[in-house]
Amino acid sequence: MNIINIKDIFIKEFSVEFRQKFAFFGIFLFAATVVFLIYKSFNNINPREWTILIWIIMLFAGLNAVVKSFLQEKKETYLYYYTLFDPIDLIVAKLVYNFVFLCSLFLIILGILSVFSGFPVKDFSLFFSGSALGIFGISVVFTFVSVISSADGGNGTLMSILALPLVLPIVLLLLKISQVSVRLLVDTSVVEDVWLLAGVDCILLGAMLLLFPALWRS
Repeated sequence: MNIINIKDIFIKEFSVEFRQKFAFFGIFLFAATVVFLIYKSFNNINPREWTILIWIIMLFAGLNAVVKSFLQEKKETYLYYYTLFDPIDLIVAKLVYNFVFLCSLFLIILGILSVFSGFPVKDFSLFFSGSALGIFGISVVFTFVSVISSADGGNGTLMSILALPLVLPIVLLLLKISQVSVRLLVDTSVVEDVWLLAGVDCILLGAMLLLFPALWRS
């Protein structure tokens, strides 16, 4: 794994994203609009609803954000990458970029939702550590499924069908960790759930790194 190549690909992804500002800011506008509509519908969001809504919004906004990760690349671009980079460098750079992007999206959703309905979290370290691990897992799933969809000819619908079942265990763990962090649940085994979430992330990451070179060559 070449750190310089990963950095170059990351910078390229960042520059391409900012050349398409309408798409970049459209994702954040979508998230902000959904949060506002939910607030106007509920008027008063209690902590239980807050923990559910933040991850539902994050899930679908993140899917829209990452779906283009590989689907926007042309076949000729892949051939060009093939001559320059090791496949592991490419997938790691894409994953890092998607993780940073989703973290930024999460902070914006969290900020807007907190403005409208408050911030009920009591255990900050638990909430943010669980959130970071969860967002990383979501990034791995969405990035890898984007690869599979692009191999199928750029079928965005296939990505949605594959990604949502795969990301379900991560979301369920996130919901439990979030509910404990806002004191809706008292669970002394929540640290084990955090480690379980980290383990799920490692399994997904290992599977992606193992399978991607074969998919890329095909």
